[in-house]
Amino acid sequence: MKSKDIIFESVRFIEQNLERELTISEIAKTAGYSEYHFARMFKEEMKLSVMGYVRRRKLIRASEDILKGDRVTDAAFKYGWQSHSGFTRAFKNEFGFYPALLRAMLIEIESLGGNAMSHVFMRRTDEHATKEQLLEILKEEMQAAGIDFDEAEMENIYQYACSVYGGLKRYSGDEYVTHPLNVAIILAQMNAGRDTVYAGIFCDVLSKTGTSAEELRNKLSSRVFDIVVKLQDYNTVTDCIFENEEVVMIKLAERLHNMRTLDVKDKTWQAVKAGETIDLYMPVARRLGNEKLIEELNDLSLKYL
Repeated sequence: MKSKDIIFESVRFIEQNLERELTISEIAKTAGYSEYHFARMFKEEMKLSVMGYVRRRKLIRASEDILKGDRVTDAAFKYGWQSHSGFTRAFKNEFGFYPALLRAMLIEIESLGGNAMSHVFMRRTDEHATKEQLLEILKEEMQAAGIDFDEAEMENIYQYACSVYGGLKRYSGDEYVTHPLNVAIILAQMNAGRDTVYAGIFCDVLSKTGTSAEELRNKLSSRVFDIVVKLQDYNTVTDCIFENEEVVMIKLAERLHNMRTLDVKDKTWQAVKAGETIDLYMPVARRLGNEKLIEELNDLSLKYL
């Protein structure tokens, strides 16, 4: 069995046992390796120590429970902390604020909108936001990231995207153009360059529509066009990791949004895509070093395995 497969099975074991005490010795034993060898192999693959990973997953699950209404003390005991103060310190060290603030954040989010798990994952849009709403969110995210753009140019790109994707629907029934718009929003959050964000709006235009490369050349800037065309040159994200960072970022953003909306597919497809994400996309995401992207891809994948 490959080391990647061994780590994958270990991560599944950890996820299934987060509500009890776990030791590195036990986890290594289930993998069939010595504690020292397994710890080294895990760190090399995950870029995090075994127990550091266990602690972070426990804190993430505890965050989710607190946001669902559990008391901080109950969440602390559920995931193995013997005291409220110990859990609070661990939470503060991991995320930079106290867990009691999660409830206050939830109240604010329910009033103003947003993502309650933004301390762990990337900010999410409403699952069924309209294309018009997503355009405004994209502008806000680009401004927040300091990405300069021209309003008129943005409007032209948006209108063209609506035109070429027009009539297509996602499995959810939403207009298909909402997918590439979400990809662009994620790219802005990843601090991608303006041209990369624009290219994200056309991430799969050549494969999903009848639009020709020649038409795109006439409608898009040369730089955006080059990135969009290169997206078709690589079958998987691993093919382009050392060759084109813009393409890598777009493929990761596209996979993240697809994983966020995977619940509309059947269980077999969900398992395939989740396994593929862990096997192919997670190692590439770790190379980029975006912790929130890594954490969300990992969390979403584990939910479908």
